[in-house]
Amino acid sequence: WLSLTSLLEEVPDFSGIKQEIDKTQKQFKGFQLNLKNGLKAIGKMAGITLGTKALVDFGKAAIKTSSDLEEIQNVTDTVFKDMAKDVDEFSKTLIESHGIGELSAKKYASYMGAMLKSSGISGQAMKEMSKDLTLLTADMASFYNLETEEMFQKIMSGMSGATMPLKKLGINMNIAALEAFAMSQGIEKS
Repeated sequence: WLSLTSLLEEVPDFSGIKQEIDKTQKQFKGFQLNLKNGLKAIGKMAGITLGTKALVDFGKAAIKTSSDLEEIQNVTDTVFKDMAKDVDEFSKTLIESHGIGELSAKKYASYMGAMLKSSGISGQAMKEMSKDLTLLTADMASFYNLETEEMFQKIMSGMSGATMPLKKLGINMNIAALEAFAMSQGIEKS
């Protein structure tokens, strides 16, 4: 309980980011409505109704992806500060090497970075561990034949002390197992 309380006290304040996201989403909804009405009018003029829904759906998906990328970029900038550019570049390379798109890679690295930061790990170590855990997510997803998002959730659960999702894969993350591993590696500090 004590560690959960201290974790919650150290979580960065994202309220300003949330306000900007809410404002942007309202603007996008107005754009969506204008797009939908415009496409309907064009469809009526051309006598086309079948493809309009597909175009509107595509427009909505494009807007959502853009909004998601902006949200994640704000988190990346907040968590990594002057190291965010390195995480951005890293995220752009993973689609070919590990099958993770830029949006997902930034999300995984940023959320893991925020968790590591709140655990007292900062600077270069936090950035490198975040990138390594993002790569681990892709590798484990491939190994266990899972979607990367599902594997990311399992790893985040394990990092926050909820070990059952990883136990389902045969990975034992309980305290005794971790202490035994640490001792076998010559690590004596907690």
